[in-house]
Parts: sequence; structure tokens; C-alpha cells
Amino acid sequence: MFRMINLLFKVALTEWKALLKDPAVMLVVVFGVIFYSFYYPYPYKNQIADKAPAAIVDLDHSVMSRQIIRAASAMQEDTIVAIYENELEAQKALADEKIYGYMKIPKGLERDLRNGQNVSVGVYCHGGFILLYGNVATAFTTAAMTVGATTQVKRIVMQGHSLNEAMAIRDPVSTRFFRMFNASGGYGIYAVSAVLMIILQQTLLVGVGVMGGPRKNRHFKVLKGAEETESAPLLIRYFGRSLAYILHYMLALFFFKYVIYHVFEFPDRGDDGLVLLFGLFFFGATVNMGMWMAQFFKHRETALFVFASVPIFVVFASGFSWPSGNMPRWIQMIASFIPSTYAIPTWLSIQNLGANFHEVAPNLIKLFQLSVFYLSLALIHAKRDDLLAPIFHRAKRFRARWRCKEL
Repeated sequence: MFRMINLLFKVALTEWKALLKDPAVMLVVVFGVIFYSFYYPYPYKNQIADKAPAAIVDLDHSVMSRQIIRAASAMQEDTIVAIYENELEAQKALADEKIYGYMKIPKGLERDLRNGQNVSVGVYCHGGFILLYGNVATAFTTAAMTVGATTQVKRIVMQGHSLNEAMAIRDPVSTRFFRMFNASGGYGIYAVSAVLMIILQQTLLVGVGVMGGPRKNRHFKVLKGAEETESAPLLIRYFGRSLAYILHYMLALFFFKYVIYHVFEFPDRGDDGLVLLFGLFFFGATVNMGMWMAQFFKHRETALFVFASVPIFVVFASGFSWPSGNMPRWIQMIASFIPSTYAIPTWLSIQNLGANFHEVAPNLIKLFQLSVFYLSLALIHAKRDDLLAPIFHRAKRFRARWRCKEL
């Protein structure tokens, strides 16, 4: 018993040393993880796209239109780059992407408001930039509504009501918005946290695939002198190698939690024990998936090609950028066999929302089911290869001898 446990850890240590000595694998599972963990969050370090140049078309030239311009300028943080008197100029600037939106103040705005009439202020934004569109439109709309509400309140006060009564008449049901778990409304907190899980999944799959999965007697230079571990029994060989990858990526997971999340000021609400449990389930499912798929690759480079070509599909299929329920049925079916589909919402719930075990248990169970599913496939395939390997080896030697005789 102790000899088998000792051999298991020896296989794990040999595998870990091998992946660190192999330049191709080292580049992916160490440098790739570190590089991408900084590379992806960095463009979103400001969190909010608040530097979008915008403009205002003032056709009224009144005191109230100037109040709206000042309010919009304050909300846009000095990104109002132009005040046009002609809407055609604003349209041309928008088409040339010199600005990403403009507000049109109609002629007669002040007069109509003072007479109690409804006034429409046009807000035009570049629809090709969703984040900029929302911020510019919100700033312009808020500025116009604020000035309009102030004017209406003043008119009601002049009719003999108190200020509080006027505000209640103007807005009988007030609405207050609260951003839960993402106070700044930052895009990085929303998107990068999910992408980090895909980075871990895809680099882990590449690493397992390039190293050959559970194959017996792999012929790598970095494995010279490791004949004992390479020819170990299947279960020892399989779980020993899996242990090496899981422990290595567990370090990467906590590197994300304690370094990346603090460098980029992402919310860190996850309990360490629950993060550890999540890592075991997530990496267990991913490693078993990699162990199974690696046995179909005749060349190491194939793993890199296959796993590096699907991240975009994985991102969209995971459901964080678009509700999975609105996707075609066949995409949902494929996504249900990808660990990140369940890992991303689990990680976001634990780390960003501070969820407890009971709240993430359903997704953890699905990750466990995936792990068992891929483990079964991988072991069946590996057992078959172990049984057929001697036959293939003898056939190869026979062909070599036959060719020698022909020569």
C-alpha cells in the first residue's frame, strides 16, 4: 500500500518536473498563465469607458440650453469636445468617429418648458461601441432630465407649493439604483473574471495534450531515466500525472485570487476553503477531459492547434456574455460538456459575490459529473491502448525486420 502511494507521488513529481523542463509546455502552463493573467485585465484597468469624446448641437441658445451643456460637461468629465450650431457638422463628426455621440437641443426648448409643454431632446450615439453608447447616452439623458426637472419644480413652487411638495408633485415615486457587487459598474470586473477561468482551462488542456496524457512510455528527452514511473500501472500513472497538473494549477488559481485580483482591484470575497474545493472540481474535470482527448493526438503539436483554436467558441458558449438560454440548442448541448460552462458562474459567485457552498453546490455537482464522465472515457481508452501497445510494438518490429530482409 505504502509502496503504491509512494509511486503515485513519484509519478506526480516526475510529471511536474517534466512539464517544467519541456520548453513548449513551460511556455504555456507557466509563462502563458502569468502573461495572459496580466495582459487581459490591463486594457480594462480604468473599468469604465468614460473618455468618449462627445458633442452638443445647441439650436436654442438660451439660458436653459447652457445649463444643460454645463451639466452634460460635468457628467462627461470634460469630454465634450465641441458645441455645434449645425446638426450636419455633428453628424459628420460622428461618421468620422471624431465623436461617439451628440445631444441635440431643439429650438424653443426654454420657451416650451416654461409654458409647461413636453420637450424632446435628441441623443444620438455610435451604436458600434456598446460600452461607449451606454455611458454617453446616460450622461446626456441625466443632464437633460436634471435641468428639466429643476425647471418644473421652480414652476410648481411659483404656484404656491413648498419645495418638498413641488418635488413630490414632480416625482411622486422616486427610484434609486444600487449596483450590487460591482459598485463602479466596471467592465473588467464583469468580463475579466470569467476570461481568467478560460485561460486556466485552455492552457491546462494544452499542457496535458502536449505531454501525451496517460500514455505509457512516452519518448521525451525530459523523461530520460524515468522508466519506472513511465511504465507504472495505469491507475498510478493516470492519477499521479493528474495530481501534478491539479496541484500546479491550484497554485495558479490562488495566484489569480491573491495577486491579479488585488493588482487590478477586483472584488475578493471568496472563502479560501471554497476556492480550494472549486479548484479540485474544476481542474479535475479539465484534466480528465485533457487526458481523454490527448489519446487521439498522434503528434504533440495537434493539441496546441486544437485547444488554441476554440477559446472564442468557449467564451460565447459559457453563457457569461450572452444568456445560454437564448443560444441555439446544439450550442447549449456542446457547452454542457465543457467544464468552463459551470466553472465561470461558480467562480464569479464565490469570488465576486461571496457565495457559500450551498449556493454553488449545483454547479460543483455538474463539474464532478463531468470529471467522472471524462475519467471513465480516459481510463477505458488508456486501458485499451495499454493492452494493444505490445501488439503494435511487435508489429512495428516485424515490419522493420521485413524491410531489412528486402534490402
